[in-house]
Amino acid sequence: MRAWTIQTRDVAEALCSGRTWYAHEPKVAPDWRHAYQWMRDQMTARLGPPAVPTQMPVWLWCQWRGSRRARPDLRYVGHLPSGTAGVRIELELDETGILRSDFELWHYVLNGWYLPGSPADEREFDARPDRARIEPSWQRIFDLDRNNRRYTSSRDEKSIQGVTWCMRPEDVRAVTHFIAR
Repeated sequence: MRAWTIQTRDVAEALCSGRTWYAHEPKVAPDWRHAYQWMRDQMTARLGPPAVPTQMPVWLWCQWRGSRRARPDLRYVGHLPSGTAGVRIELELDETGILRSDFELWHYVLNGWYLPGSPADEREFDARPDRARIEPSWQRIFDLDRNNRRYTSSRDEKSIQGVTWCMRPEDVRAVTHFIAR
């Protein structure tokens, strides 16, 4: 499966020198640690455990801005902090090693919000909030065929992210250098 990741140049250098690359916890912003740990737990349950105990998800784009613009466009802002020397790494990965999710819906996880199944479910939750229902609701981010305009786009229009445990040198198909805007 074709996928892309935006990284700093040191990641490409590691891969080009023949080393497998793993993401580690210290690079995760403190406000997002709970969400990343939740995703890490989902990866362990769905893909198997990581090779290294401190590993965190390696984030990928499987479909950046819909099926017609799958590859991330480096002219856009937000890939990395402005002025950062970055790389877009194109990968060919075994689909069984990627956990894909809806990028728009991932923001419910990042913000700790309840992800409703329908407008009626949203009204019911708002009327009787129950913290115990929040994390289970996040499973909906993995339903890529979910098509409810109130919450997300159709599959062809979705931004689909992926996570994997590592990147190996043999997975790399192309590296494009850029300076983040």
